[in-house]
Amino acid sequence: MAEDDYEILPHQLLQDLKFDVESLKKKLTQPDAKANELILEIESMKDSIHELNDVFKKALDETKGESISSTIKELKEKIDNVVDQNETIAKALISISDKLDNFMDGQRQAKSMPRPVPVQHTMGPPGMPMPGRMAPPPEMPRQMSMPPMQPMGGMSLSNGMPMPPPTVPVPPPPSPGLKRKGLFQ
Repeated sequence: MAEDDYEILPHQLLQDLKFDVESLKKKLTQPDAKANELILEIESMKDSIHELNDVFKKALDETKGESISSTIKELKEKIDNVVDQNETIAKALISISDKLDNFMDGQRQAKSMPRPVPVQHTMGPPGMPMPGRMAPPPEMPRQMSMPPMQPMGGMSLSNGMPMPPPTVPVPPPPSPGLKRKGLFQ
């Protein structure tokens, strides 16, 4: 035995190796939850690939009798229809935008017209000082049954009381003289 070279291993190392081998055997016979989840996902993916393969087989069977040029022609016609519909929608949106701009310009012009000053009336004999009452301002004729326009935040009522700021922010008016052009014009 002197001729054979044996390496002496500590007992602790041998016990660690035996423990590792036993744990590997246990994992192979009883996989943990993550391994089970991975196996289930792989099986689910396999089923999905089979379903996708079936779909392609059916599509291939349906298109075997048709020529490729007729299929492409049908697709081109459908795309042309969608393009025409998009163009019609774009023109309608531009038309609505232009009408809204014209309406807003009319409102701005009506707002810039001077309003008549309200008349103050006093009740009672002419010599007695009484608080003045004010007649309501005459209303402008309404267009398209829109609610009356409210004064902007910094304006005040005719009796000197400041108006509360508007609850909805008002966008700035578009610059005059610029006509919007659409994509298809």
